[in-house]
Order: sequence, then structure tokens, then C-alpha cells
Amino acid sequence: MKLTFEKKTTDQSAESSYDTFIINIKDELGRQNKIGSELIGFYPDPNQTLDRLFKSSIGPGDEALTIGPTDEKICRAITSCDASYFEFYEKPLFLPDPFGFVGKVTAHTKLIVLGNPNRFTGVVYSQKEIENILNISKDIIVVLDESTFESSRITAFDLLDKYDNLVLIRSFENGNNSFLEYIISNPNIIKKIDNCIFEQSNNNSALANILYDLKNPGNRMGRLKDARQEMLYLSIRLRMFGVGCFLNPDYSLIINTIESEESLFLLNEIGVKAKDLACFPGLGGNILVPFQLDVNAMSIIDIFENRMITKNYMRPNHSRLKIYRSSETDSGLKIGENQYIESGSRLESNMVF
Repeated sequence: MKLTFEKKTTDQSAESSYDTFIINIKDELGRQNKIGSELIGFYPDPNQTLDRLFKSSIGPGDEALTIGPTDEKICRAITSCDASYFEFYEKPLFLPDPFGFVGKVTAHTKLIVLGNPNRFTGVVYSQKEIENILNISKDIIVVLDESTFESSRITAFDLLDKYDNLVLIRSFENGNNSFLEYIISNPNIIKKIDNCIFEQSNNNSALANILYDLKNPGNRMGRLKDARQEMLYLSIRLRMFGVGCFLNPDYSLIINTIESEESLFLLNEIGVKAKDLACFPGLGGNILVPFQLDVNAMSIIDIFENRMITKNYMRPNHSRLKIYRSSETDSGLKIGENQYIESGSRLESNMVF
């Protein structure tokens, strides 16, 4: 499907101002990532970022491979290119499986997509494992979804100088008005993405807000730190109630619950954009509470505490509390009937309640 490029205004001064905003935003993103702006792909409509990336990489008859549970908007963007994709799930779900998917790569595979960390399971691939993926073929573009980088601080950024087939997806959200997705890759890939023809509208006001928020983060680092502490505290308190949960590397929280619909409704009522993970194989009975800058642990705790009281749940006495993150092999999470997955990197232990 050929898309046409159409400016919504013919005012040359407005177009010039629009282009200037784009240049300034790319410069600021480059400055914050300590790279040149030629390695940055920024597109005013965040909904077009993935579409542009995939349309520059794959087409009809090509295949894409996604590793682990993958965001539905990525899958939609792939299929919009008339390409097919294969979903590979690690076994076990909460541990990396760097060799299991290799047999799924074919001569038609042009794209591999990997969330690192995976936003739904917390699985993290090491730099060596990512290099092995990049070395499968120099003709296969490897896209790492690092949209949770600000909270996880996990990145393959250092590999950009070494591999021309690596693409990183990042995002920025200030918790108020601005949200953007952008791409980091080598200049040749960025030029191909830039050359994709899409219809767009000039909204200088929105771009001005994005540029202002990027240049004036305020106490953003403090807010990120506070939000991480809130999520850690939330995970501790829920375990004290006997609720199965673990903290992902991006400080999102997977909660095991037998009443997903009710939990989702109550969480959404207080502005928490929780997700039912039952849409992914093996993750039924779990919901994901994402990391948010404005998270309020107590409001979420109140929901689960009230449910425990109404259902006469008993808090275990003299139990040893252990909080895990998803890279070590000594935590257990029940994710299905008679199925337990071991994973996690211990954050806290030896806390008795």
C-alpha cells in the first residue's frame, strides 16, 4: 500500500517553524543520549514510529520473528506491511531462551523483534546473547524494544557502533502532556525510515510542548526514583497479604490473581493502566501493573487489602519475605494450573513479618 505525503498547511513560515522544531527535538534527544542527531529517528506522530520502522525494513513475502510476549501495536505494525510474523515464546516463560528460536529463522526472515527487558515477563537477554542474535545474519534487522529504558536502565546501546543491523526503540513520557517514541540506529537505517512517505499534519504547538518538556525535565530523576520506591513498596506489601507477585526489571509488577476482571476494573477506576496477561500463552491468571511516574502504591494496596478482608484471607504468620526480580533462578511464580516458573533477581530478603 503506497502512502502519500501531504502537508496540512501551505504556509511556508509554518512549515519552516515545523522543520526547525523537528531538528531541535532530534538535537535534544541526541544530546541526552550523548550521540549525534543523525542517529535519531523522531516522528511527531508516535503512532507512526513503528509503522515507519517496519515499512522501511519488511514488505510483502517477508517474515518477522518476535521473541517473547510482544506488544500488540508491534504486531499490528508488522502485519500492516503485508508481512507475516512468527511468535516465539521462551520455555520457561520467565527465562531467556537464546537458542530456542534460531530454528525459526528462515531465508525470508528480515526482522527480529525483542523486548529487552520484556515488558510482560521481565526476561532480560545479556549483551552476549544479543550479539549472538545480531550475528545470525547481517541482513536481518534486530529491533530491541527499550521503551522501558528510563525505569530499567537496561540497554544494548554500546553495540550500536559494532552492528549496523541494530535498532533501539525508546520512549519519553513526562506524566502530563508529552509522549513520544523515537529510534536510535545507524544513519543509513535512519535515512531509510525518514524516506518512508506518510501523511502528516503540522502541529507546532504540540512540538513546542515536547521540546519544552525535553529541555525542562524538572525533578524527573527524583520522580523516577520515587516511582521505583513506590513499586518496590507495593510488591512488599502485597506479598505480606499473601498475594503472589514479582517486580520486573523495569519496576512494573506482575500480580497473580484468580479474579483478573475485577482487579482490572478496580485498578482502572483509580487510573492504573493494568493489563490482563491472559492473552499470552501460559500467563493466564496474571495482571501487569505498569511502571508509571505518578504511581501511588497505597491506592493499589487498599484495593487488595479490602478484597482480602471481604474474602477472609489470612495473612501468613512468621513468614520470611523475599522480593525478586526476573533474572535470577530462585523465585517461584505460579502462572497456571500446576505450572511454576522460576526466575527473578532478589531485591530484598530476610524480612520477617
